[in-house]
Amino acid sequence: MRQAFETSTGPIEVIVDEESRTVSVYRFDGERRAVAAAMESWDHADLTDVLTRQIGVSPGEAEEIASRVKASGAGLRLMSPQVEHLPSRPSDSSHLEAAGLALRFVAVLLDSIIVFFPLGIVVGLLYGGGYSERRNGYASAGVNVDGNAVWALLALSVGYYILCEALTGMTVGKRIVGIRVVATDGEHVGVGAAVVRNLLRLVDCLFFYLVGALFVLTSSRGQRLGDRAAGTLVVRR
Repeated sequence: MRQAFETSTGPIEVIVDEESRTVSVYRFDGERRAVAAAMESWDHADLTDVLTRQIGVSPGEAEEIASRVKASGAGLRLMSPQVEHLPSRPSDSSHLEAAGLALRFVAVLLDSIIVFFPLGIVVGLLYGGGYSERRNGYASAGVNVDGNAVWALLALSVGYYILCEALTGMTVGKRIVGIRVVATDGEHVGVGAAVVRNLLRLVDCLFFYLVGALFVLTSSRGQRLGDRAAGTLVVRR
């Protein structure tokens, strides 16, 4: 039995040999060159695991292919492959629970207190310096955060979000409240998606994140503008 499938990672071909009771799996590139292959026992192999770990197919598509191959059985006569286009599987991330607006707000607040407030003091001292004033029983002291200090703090803040989310999907605040950023298929967020998501944070954070909140509330998957552009979700860990 030979079956072929079109997946998000490229064409997949599965061959089940009735006599030897083995299953062979191949993944091809755009020029029909094999870029990954595996051969396992039909009776003992976990086809879903083979497709995921050895061939590089996403978990949702691997499960779909395995179920179709198993349903066809191992006793069919060999035939020319009939390509089947797998339906899109938004259910790949159906097991993920959206974080919700409240948790996301608390995570931003914690990041502001734990990371950005101390960072603002350091940047202010480096660029603007501190000040103190005394007069007639009145005293005040602080740090100047203006001009170049503002731009430096903005760049460091965006870089902080990009680095944390690209590495672990979580900032300090997100880790504390138990939420993380993932791709819409449930996979880890790439650097490109993290950059897009957090550059658009500059729009989402306008009016104390009112813009982002409105996008979240009008999205069936709780996505702010940056999430929609980057193809990401914020979910509970």
